[in-house]
Amino acid sequence: MMQNTKNAFTLIEALISVAITAIGFAGVIAMVSTSNIVMSKSIDKEKLKFQNTEILEVLSSDQANIMEYNGKDLSNCSNLTINVGKDAQLKELINWCNKIKGEVGEKRTIDKRTIRVEKKLVKGSHVYIVSVELSGKDDKSVFMKRVMYAQ
Repeated sequence: MMQNTKNAFTLIEALISVAITAIGFAGVIAMVSTSNIVMSKSIDKEKLKFQNTEILEVLSSDQANIMEYNGKDLSNCSNLTINVGKDAQLKELINWCNKIKGEVGEKRTIDKRTIRVEKKLVKGSHVYIVSVELSGKDDKSVFMKRVMYAQ
């Protein structure tokens, strides 16, 4: 009678190790896929925040015409209107509208893309309260409000 004295893996042991390795790789692939989705959503929200900040900065520097921006809806670029002689403000509005459309797509019925400006008297000083709300794909929404002393 001959005995096998070789130390080696059997076919079943090799198949089990391959299966365990495949399960491990599947977990890593699923984790990377989920990470990509989360990163994409985060990038979209950052784009909206950047646009919101840009709008607030321009309004802060253009306080002489700040009320021209009140009540503007940036969802339809061709319907934007402004008072006669305010071409620079209209150009800014159209620019923002096009940027938002390019970054997050066409406006859906649930999206908001509005600018609101209020002038109030607070403790004897006039202030502008500016709020900008932008939303886009994946139901991402960014709302920013800034209070500026009127000059």
